[in-house]
Order: sequence, then structure tokens, then C-alpha cells
Amino acid sequence: MATGIGNHPPYYIDISTNGTYKNLLDTFSKVLEGYSADIFPFFIFADRVPSPEEVKEQIKKIFPGNLNGKHFIVVVKNEPRKTSEVYWPILEAGLHDIFEWTNEEDLINYIKSVAERNEKIEEILDSPLIKKNLIGESRTWKNFLREVIEVAIYSNTFVLMIGESGTGKELLSRLIHTIGNKQKKKSLVLIDCTTIVPELSGSEFFGHEKGSYTNAIQTREGAFALANEGTLFLDEVGELPFNLQSELLRVIQEGTYKKVGSNVWNKTSFRLVCATNKDLRASIEERKFRQDLYFRISDFELHVPSLRDRWEDIPVLANQFLAECFQETEGPEFDPPVMDYLINRTYTGNVRELKQLVRRIALKHVNHKKITIGEIPMNDRPQLTNGNILSDEYILTNFLRNAILTGHDLREMKSKTMEEAIKIALELTHGDKQMAAQKLGVTLRAIQQFWKKNKAELED
Repeated sequence: MATGIGNHPPYYIDISTNGTYKNLLDTFSKVLEGYSADIFPFFIFADRVPSPEEVKEQIKKIFPGNLNGKHFIVVVKNEPRKTSEVYWPILEAGLHDIFEWTNEEDLINYIKSVAERNEKIEEILDSPLIKKNLIGESRTWKNFLREVIEVAIYSNTFVLMIGESGTGKELLSRLIHTIGNKQKKKSLVLIDCTTIVPELSGSEFFGHEKGSYTNAIQTREGAFALANEGTLFLDEVGELPFNLQSELLRVIQEGTYKKVGSNVWNKTSFRLVCATNKDLRASIEERKFRQDLYFRISDFELHVPSLRDRWEDIPVLANQFLAECFQETEGPEFDPPVMDYLINRTYTGNVRELKQLVRRIALKHVNHKKITIGEIPMNDRPQLTNGNILSDEYILTNFLRNAILTGHDLREMKSKTMEEAIKIALELTHGDKQMAAQKLGVTLRAIQQFWKKNKAELED
């Protein structure tokens, strides 16, 4: 049975045998005071490491609904040492950590540290900085943002963000810079590596002295100087010219550089945040990217979710983008068929493409309360097959999304799909069970059993 204190929800369950843990209520009473229930981790006390199935069962039993970022931690006592391979499936089942019990004081300190860190992360996650700029309520997106916040405020490591175009990597770099832990934080400097002209790349990064080359009519500070005591963001770092990669590596290793046309060494110190939509490991194999630079810039890798990985956020994103289009007037709402179209559409350009699409739809809108299906521009409408039938992929995607949104699990979807397929096959074969079985690639017995179970419905 899970246990809570006062107004707190359940915060631990003891599945150990023979009273392995004593006075758990007293232990937790000492640390619960002053912490929000939302950030307090849930503990599973055991006298052995539970199996992945046991972990899933306990989590589902206590928290059958939305986990909302809840941390689950197993505490074990007198557990024989195991290899790491034993623990990965257990962590994959939903655990955040496995803590080996030593004594009550160590456990209290551990609980406080976890709660304090969670509290700080959740505070930033719920702040206007996030709500207004990095919009989304899906579990995938919020868990990702928690990871970003944690690496930003609890370290000063270099960060490599890997993600498709349009997923918000520049906005994320601004977040890392804004909440970063440097005390004397200065500027955020952004460099788009796709726009670097090889002939001028030295000046772009290092700066130059007046007269150092033709048209150098005045001294210029480069990115290394401007980002000193701040953050340097290199967007699409995979496009950085190969000859410049070794120079960047030397600067971030030694913290010194010289302007073009100067013999004076200057010091610089900055947090480096890089982003790419390329597979840099493949670029290394192709000798287009330096392996030593890759390992230097990727102290911490963040894999930015694509919009298809967080499709639940499409309605809130679309509504926000629509409101931005009607800032000076009371804006319309999306008609349900339009929202259905937005949810089921494919976005190769991710959030950026969704935003552009909403703007095009808003441009065609006439003055009434709803954005209607006819206001979707012709070029943005789904392609039809034979002039009037939507593509098979669109229909299947639409069915699966609607099923998930209405709360059906995979087992229910499989059962319903099988039932409908048999009904259609029997309809097409005018009730010929043998022919229906052949069309579906199943046994005649399977069709007969289905007929027997649904005879009244099928004969109506």
C-alpha cells in the first residue's frame, strides 16, 4: 500500500519482506515539509532490485493517469552487486534512479537533493520564459525541456543539439544562455555556419585589425571577443568549413586567439552551444568533420524532438500562432475539421512549417468566428488519389491518431481493426466465409468463430 502524509499524495511504497525498512514515515516526515507534492519523488523500497514488469506494475497502480514528470526511485538494501546490464531494462521501465540504502541520514540527504533540484527545474519550466517561447504541454516536450534546464543551470558544459530543421534549436540556445549558471554572464553571439564565406571566415570568428586586408577600413571584433564571458551559438555546425574546424578547436581548448592582422594574443572564455541537423558521426567517416572537434563540442548531447514526436502539441501551437496573427482584433478559432487536418498533416519543417501554414490560412480568413476547411490554401490541401480519395497513408494515420486521442490502447485498436476487416471481407464476398478467409490470409475457423460471436449483428 502506498503511503502519504497530510495533504501529500502517495510518496512511497514498501514492497520488501520481513520489515526490512523501519520508521519510513518518520524519515519522510523530516523532509516533506516545505516541498511541493509535485516535485517530491516517489520511492519504491525493496529488499532486491525489482524486475521491469514489477516496476511498471507499481507505477501504473499508484499513478494510473498522467505522470507529469514524476521521478520514480527504487531504494534497495543488502542487494548483491550486479553488472550495469541488469539495471538498464529497469530504468527503461520508468525509473529515474536506483539508490542503495546505507543509513537514514544518507537517504534524507539524497531525498532533499532530488527534491531541491526538481523544484528548481519545475519553477523554470512553469515560468513565462518557457510558456511564451517554447510552447508545448506534451510529456515528450516537457521531459526534454527538463533535460535542457538541468544541463543549463547545473553545469557550464558545452552543448550539442541534434535535431531536424525547424524544431526550435535557436530558441533553446537562448534559453540555455538566459538561465545558465555563469555569474558574470554577458552576450549571446549567434553564428549561422551555412552563411560563412570561407574568405572572410577568419574575420567572422577572430575579428581583424584596420588595414589587415582590402576593405578592412576599421578594426572589427569577431565572435570570440563578442562572446567572451557569454555564450557562442554555432547553428548548423556541421557546415563549418573544414579548415576552420581546427582553428575553432584550438581556441576552445586554449582560450586564446589573435585577430587577423595582429600579433597580440587575446583571452576568451565562453559557453559553446552548437546545433546541427546532420549526423556528425557520418560526417566524420566522410572526413568532412573532425572527430576531435566533435568530442570537444559534445560534452552533453541534446536530441531535440521533431513535431511528429510531440504531435499532441500541435493544437496548442496552432492556436498560439493563430492568436499572433490577430493581435489587434479578437481572433477566430479553428473549426474541428481544420484542427483535425493540422494534427494529421506531415511537417518536414516541424514547428516552423506549422507556423508558416497557420499564417497562410489566417491570410485567407474572412471576418467570421471560425477558420473553416475551405480557407486552407489549395497548395496545402492533402493530395487526392483518383480525384476524390485520400491517400492510404493519410487515412491510416488519421485513424490511429484519433484512436489514441480517444483513449484506445494498442490491444483495443488491434481488436477493432481485425473486427472491421472481417466484416468488410464478408461484405465483399457476400457472406462467403471461405473466400473471406482467403482474402484476409486467415483460417476458415477464425472467420466461423467471428461469425458465431457476431451473428445477430451481421445478419441485420
